[in-house]
Amino acid sequence: MFNGDNMIKKKKLSDANYEIMKIVWDRGEVSVNEVLAAVNSKREKKVKRSTIQTQMQRLGQYGWLKFRKVKREFLFSPAQSREKANERFIKNARKRMFKNSPFEMAKCLFSNSDISLDELDRIEKLLNQIKKKKQ
Repeated sequence: MFNGDNMIKKKKLSDANYEIMKIVWDRGEVSVNEVLAAVNSKREKKVKRSTIQTQMQRLGQYGWLKFRKVKREFLFSPAQSREKANERFIKNARKRMFKNSPFEMAKCLFSNSDISLDELDRIEKLLNQIKKKKQ
C-alpha cells in the first residue's frame, strides 16, 4: 500500500481520478468495492476492481487519499478537501488559459453564459465581501 510519510508530490487529477475523488468527497469514507459500484453504475463498459484499486493506491501516493484498515478491508477518505482541489484546478486553468488574469477568466465565465439575475446578485455580494476584506 502506501504510507503518508512517503508521499510523492501532489499530481493533477486526471478525469478518472477526479471521478473517484468526487465519490470519496461525497461519501467521506469508502472501500474500493463501494467506489467500483458507484463508478460502474454510470457506465456501460464496466471497470475492473483492480483498476479502481490501483487508481486509489496512486491517489494515496499522490497525497489525495488516506486510508485505514478495518479488519480485512481498507477504507479510504480524502486527504485533500474538494475546495482545495477546486482551488488548484482554477489556479492552473487561470494560469494556462487566461494569462493568470482573474479578470479575463471572469469575463469568459460571465460574458458567454445564461447566468440568471439571481446568480449575478449573489456574485455581486461575494465581490463586495472580497472588496471589504481587501481594504
